[in-house]
Amino acid sequence: MKQQPKRRPAAKAASGSKRIFYLALAIVAVAGIGTLSWLSSRQPQAAMMPVDTTLPKVASNGYVIGSPSAPVEVIEFGDFECPTCGHWSQITEPDVRSRLVDGGVIRMRFIDYPLPMHRNTWQASRAAACADEQGKFWPMHDLIFQNQDQWNGEATRNPDGIFKGYAKQLGLNQQQFDQCVDSKKYQAKIQAHEQIAVQRNVGGTPTFVIGGQMYSQALTFDQFKKLVDDQLAKSGSPMATPASGGTAAATKAPTKAATAPAKR
Repeated sequence: MKQQPKRRPAAKAASGSKRIFYLALAIVAVAGIGTLSWLSSRQPQAAMMPVDTTLPKVASNGYVIGSPSAPVEVIEFGDFECPTCGHWSQITEPDVRSRLVDGGVIRMRFIDYPLPMHRNTWQASRAAACADEQGKFWPMHDLIFQNQDQWNGEATRNPDGIFKGYAKQLGLNQQQFDQCVDSKKYQAKIQAHEQIAVQRNVGGTPTFVIGGQMYSQALTFDQFKKLVDDQLAKSGSPMATPASGGTAAATKAPTKAATAPAKR
């Protein structure tokens, strides 16, 4: 009886090697697709916070609260989604407003500076601008900062509905506000504010400008008031008084922003 020839070991090994090769190739392809998908979801600046270069440039210098005749103006560059800005707005800013703004000592100018690492900050800035259209910028400013955990990039990918709810709380004309938000009516205005920050080399938020000097940190009330008092003294104004809750000698002076600080 004639025996069947046995398969050569080399051919069997080659066939097995081909199967392993193609299996490895498939795994690499699947992994590559997964990696590309993950990377595409991590592109906040280009996909979610675009600058529309087709819009005409507009002139805007932010939002002001306080008397036009106040002897000192303080500028805050802030990002609505910046946690440090939110903390400052709730812990320190109420004292600044009640003791310094309402007392006619300073006027505050807020210029929003949307940073690229924050997913929903452009939407927040546009919503605040839409509230300003109805004379309610500062109440909306306060609600947005107080409720960052409701609308920030970790909480939602579409915060506009939440901002519309804030407009209802404030008694705004809902239809007008909704149309303003949906149409991105004030995109060019926010871009103008961003450019002011870039031109002034603001590297992070919050950043305060007091007497022409830039301070890139969340100032305590005593630090803030000491800097204001220094400006009042330079101008010869009689409005400078000792900082509440501490003395100038006991309060460490904040460091000026000599170089661009790390963005927050």
